[in-house]
Amino acid sequence: MNSHRDLNSEAVLRFGPYAFHLGQRLVLEGDRPLRLGGRALDVLQVLVEHAGSVVSKEELIAQVWPRSVVEEINLRVHIAALRRALGDGQNG
Repeated sequence: MNSHRDLNSEAVLRFGPYAFHLGQRLVLEGDRPLRLGGRALDVLQVLVEHAGSVVSKEELIAQVWPRSVVEEINLRVHIAALRRALGDGQNG
């Protein structure tokens, strides 16, 4: 996901009880690191950067897989992994 690589590598995106350290590609819940794959992290980054806005499936796919043709199921798999890791929004 090269379009977002120009962000400050020290940047931390915070949402609910989570902190996403962009440079380290690490999501923490308090002090506990969450296990997420690279594409799931890419999806999460796009969503957090557009917090409060609707992001279409097409836009997510274009941002996360900019030079590939992928099926919608790929996006669904990574969204499901994010929901599991983040407790499906139970903590805000």
